Amino acid sequence: MANRGFTRSFLTALITALVSFFILYFFVPTLSGHFLGVSFSERGKQTVSTQVDNAVQTAVDTVTSSPEFTKQSIDKLQDLLKSEEIQSKLKDAAKQGETALKDAVKTVTDSVK
Repeated sequence: MANRGFTRSFLTALITALVSFFILYFFVPTLSGHFLGVSFSERGKQTVSTQVDNAVQTAVDTVTSSPEFTKQSIDKLQDLLKSEEIQSKLKDAAKQGETALKDAVKTVTDSVK
């Protein structure tokens, strides 16, 4: 029997993984999106959760730099934005559009003041 070295086995596994990734990425985008979290058909599109995360991060950054919010109110806002109820409301707003999402985040931010 041929004695295979570690390097050859590693390269074979690496090439197999890369070929499998590209086959899933380009030719089976639904499975790729599900298992890998990325697919060719979804590139350039923002998912609802990405939109919500970006809006929440922007709101937290704005509030953090604002002098009218105290450390306690910033902590309260972060806890509120992490809650399941608010997250589901923000996701529903994101499905309606960017303006609705910004309004929902502003409403939550204003409730903490």
